Amino acid sequence: MARIEIENLRFTYPSREIPTLQDITTRVPSGAFVLLTGPTGCGKSTLLRTLNGLIPHASAGTLTGTVHLDGQDIASQPLATTCQQVSLLFQNPDDQLFCTLVEDEIAFGLENLSFPPEEIQERITIALEQVGLSGFESRHISSLSGGEKQRVALAAVCAMRPQVLLLDEPTSHLDLQGTRDILNIVKQLNSEIGITVILATHRTREVAPLCNHVWLMEDGRLCLDLPKIDAFQDVTPYQRLGVQVPQAETSTTPSLKRPSNTLQQDTRLRIQNLHFRYRNTDKDAVCDISCEVPRGEVLAIMGANGSGKTTLIHLIAGLLRPSAGEVRIDGKRYGRVKLHQLAGKIGIVFQDPDLLLQAETVRDEVAFGPKNLKFPKRTLEEHVDRTLTRFDLQDLGAEAPYALSRGQRQRTAVAATFSLHPDLFLLDEPTTGQDAQHLYQLMDELCDEIRQAHKTLIFATHDIDLTLKYADRILLLRNGTVIFDGDPDTAFADQEFRQQASL
Repeated sequence: MARIEIENLRFTYPSREIPTLQDITTRVPSGAFVLLTGPTGCGKSTLLRTLNGLIPHASAGTLTGTVHLDGQDIASQPLATTCQQVSLLFQNPDDQLFCTLVEDEIAFGLENLSFPPEEIQERITIALEQVGLSGFESRHISSLSGGEKQRVALAAVCAMRPQVLLLDEPTSHLDLQGTRDILNIVKQLNSEIGITVILATHRTREVAPLCNHVWLMEDGRLCLDLPKIDAFQDVTPYQRLGVQVPQAETSTTPSLKRPSNTLQQDTRLRIQNLHFRYRNTDKDAVCDISCEVPRGEVLAIMGANGSGKTTLIHLIAGLLRPSAGEVRIDGKRYGRVKLHQLAGKIGIVFQDPDLLLQAETVRDEVAFGPKNLKFPKRTLEEHVDRTLTRFDLQDLGAEAPYALSRGQRQRTAVAATFSLHPDLFLLDEPTTGQDAQHLYQLMDELCDEIRQAHKTLIFATHDIDLTLKYADRILLLRNGTVIFDGDPDTAFADQEFRQQASL
């Protein structure tokens, strides 16, 4: 299998003056498993893209230094050649999936390399078994959950059988059981087949037991490059950067104690006998859900991938219309309220923040909503400044949103929605792409606003720590139905509930 040699690597995007990668020199022996971590925006994703040739072949910017794969300069060989040796699993599966059916997606790369049909079919079957999606061959990708899409993307990568496997936050969309399954697959590819693995993640606790080497990045540099046996002897660098470390208790681990909620007054949201079924499916994605959510409450929605969390969030936001039942906000039924009338009252941040971003700069993004809602001009600038500071975006105001890291784009989307001060704030998977420090800062700001202003926050997540720290209440979903509605401590203390919700 392949070895990687990196010499004096620097890369600067066209929209930036400061290099995203700075003077990186290191070696990756054949068959290694490298854990790559660091705070949001430190350059992890950019580094991975230099290792598979997307930089410089498919990305503008200035690249100096070299990356060699078995002695061959990646920048000087055709991208089509490198892609047969090095596979990259993107952070967002939608950036990687473009076929209609699952089997077509997995077959695409093999067909372009002229593999015989019988081998293609065999590899499809094996790859789907590896990622726990056997029988999904004819499923429409558009009907899958975010976690299921990530598994399809990994299956397509596995089917190519690369020498080097690069993974960019591969478990960010997965529930805890799905995370373990995917990481076990990756470890098996590494230990049994000898594939060299470099995995970028904020979830170091799950990955650390599997790796044999650790890279810690800060401001585009490798500030730590050590074998695993030495990498966690001193946790100070991780704590300073707000990065999770494998130890159970660190300064970045939140105190798992929620403030008592004394603001529960009249009902903000009422859901009655709610059903929803997607087209061309024979089963409800949401089935007979009823609940009430008062003002001032922070509600977590948890469950396995495909359990209906995102569908429920979209139904509450008015983006989907129920097949049966109803959703009422402040006593008003959706059927009598036009969607545009909910602007400024309901705010939603999607699992994929790119679905919300459309302005030229981060500052314009945060100002867009208030401008369209006719905020007074004399207070608009101050309002935007405060919002940028609250979400640690004050130094990124002039940056183009799509030039940012995934975690920074997520914070930008949250800030843009927050700037409208909606009465009901909906957040789908806030942990995606976030380091621990920025994640807790983001949630602190949201929950402070919610409780002080008698608003309501509903967030969908797989993160138990996040729920224990911030949620007053939890809905556990399984196959579209509510299996528990109550206190998070009670839910997590019950082994049956944890197993049913893949926790």
